[in-house]
Amino acid sequence: MALIKCPECGHQVSDKAATCPSCGVAIAGNVKRENEVPKGKRSMTIPIVAGVVAVIAVLVGLYFYNNVQDRNELDAYENAMSCSEAAVLQNYLDMYADAPQAHRDSIMAHLALLKKVDSDWDEAMVNNTRSAFENYLRVHPESVHKTEALLKLDSIDWAFAAEADTPEAYSKYVADHADGMHIDEARLKLEKLEKSIIAEDEKLMVTSVLTSFFNALGNNDEEALTMSIDVVLNSFLHRAGATKADVISYMKRIHSPEDITGIVFRMNNDWKIEKIDLGEGECSYVVDFSVDEKIQRTDESKETFSSYKVNAKVSNHGKITDLNMKKGVAE
Repeated sequence: MALIKCPECGHQVSDKAATCPSCGVAIAGNVKRENEVPKGKRSMTIPIVAGVVAVIAVLVGLYFYNNVQDRNELDAYENAMSCSEAAVLQNYLDMYADAPQAHRDSIMAHLALLKKVDSDWDEAMVNNTRSAFENYLRVHPESVHKTEALLKLDSIDWAFAAEADTPEAYSKYVADHADGMHIDEARLKLEKLEKSIIAEDEKLMVTSVLTSFFNALGNNDEEALTMSIDVVLNSFLHRAGATKADVISYMKRIHSPEDITGIVFRMNNDWKIEKIDLGEGECSYVVDFSVDEKIQRTDESKETFSSYKVNAKVSNHGKITDLNMKKGVAE
């Protein structure tokens, strides 16, 4: 048994009572419990609840969809801004036409800059000069073409050094391109050239030996002559393997005419000396110079003056190893 309210007077009454003791209204079979829902109302509640749930589901779905789309757009934007390929930036603009205007403006500015970088690079390539590539790197220090521009500078500087072929040129290349493509070759060239540099005492030794030779030749001085030459000469007056005896024989021959009373050789001091590194501490000096010959003779109708172009080699031990002469125009 349960107490319910009378539908007429509102007094409490047993749900088993036939009538309300207060007002006499019939109770049994006519009064519904307070929490009992009419069938009509119950049938309407289910669709309403299902509709509300469906709307909520759609709204949640839209929220997450939009959230994913926004995330995708942001990721694409950040990727494009960090990229140096124009195609990637253009793809962003094509795919995200409804992206925030600030993002699209940034991408378009970045794209314009990349196009300017490429345009400037094309111009530098056309000019193909050191100043053009230097200017490009100054304006675009972090360009995608940076490595290529540095390689171009390396190539240009190496071509200049190789053409100059001097210690100064190779030294500058080594200083400017410590990791250059030609650094090993440059160092070898520099080392070789530095070995070929002739010190003042070396020049003095070479010129003194050759001067002594021609003085001895003019004075018919056999002892002084042989002191200035090697035991065997590679070439003497274009004769291979000439000995000291061969050189002495030549000296005797030029003094043999009876009308000759003296011969004087005068060096013209137009020395051109090249140092050749032979390795293991040995070297040779290749010398080109000219010498005049004044012949004193009783018969002045004969030749009294000659000029010679001389090519000689002198060892670092102070001995002539090669000596060849070509006669010039006599006065």
